[in-house]
Amino acid sequence: MDQSLLMQIASYVMPLLMISAIAVLLSKTGSPWLIAALAFEGLMLLCRIAMQFGASELLGSPLFMATWNLFGLLFGVCVLGFAVTWQPDARRNSP
Repeated sequence: MDQSLLMQIASYVMPLLMISAIAVLLSKTGSPWLIAALAFEGLMLLCRIAMQFGASELLGSPLFMATWNLFGLLFGVCVLGFAVTWQPDARRNSP
């Protein structure tokens, strides 16, 4: 199998795994941070799909690339926000 095809497949699998992981965490915690993180990861996946169909035009667009990077930054901020504010269930820690 061609290496470029493997890289392309991996570039779609990773966001889908992240979306799945965030969705599982969201179902367990209900955190608004994870709702936002899920939305931003979905937007980044849409950017990747858009780039696939309009690659030559979008790769040369500073606005598109800045938007894609902004979505990634906001995703990271949301995951960090969840990590900072998350508190384990008190029942699990009690003897």
